[in-house]
Amino acid sequence: MSDYFYLDVEIKLAEEPNQLSALYLKGSIERSLTKVFGEIGGQTEVDLLKFDAQRKRIILRVPKEFYVKLRAAITLIGEFQGVPCNFQVKKASPLLLSLVETHVDFAGQTVV
Repeated sequence: MSDYFYLDVEIKLAEEPNQLSALYLKGSIERSLTKVFGEIGGQTEVDLLKFDAQRKRIILRVPKEFYVKLRAAITLIGEFQGVPCNFQVKKASPLLLSLVETHVDFAGQTVV
């Protein structure tokens, strides 16, 4: 079994921020961890593996022992760069491959 947990997270914003970047998003998550769990909680190792600015989605990796803390901290984020928002965990799994989205097109072909 994996030592990590992977989360597919969607960012929902009330309006477009000045700049939506992976660095700002990761910083927002780290600030939330520190705010909720203190300095030790803020030192949780969180890796941002993928950032899709157009879809406002990120894939995060965290050691499995910090999964619950990360999920709580993400849920409590209510503002991003002064814009009201929420972070919604779409999927979470100990297997990165299980986060891959598959769709069936109109011809019945599976598309990844």
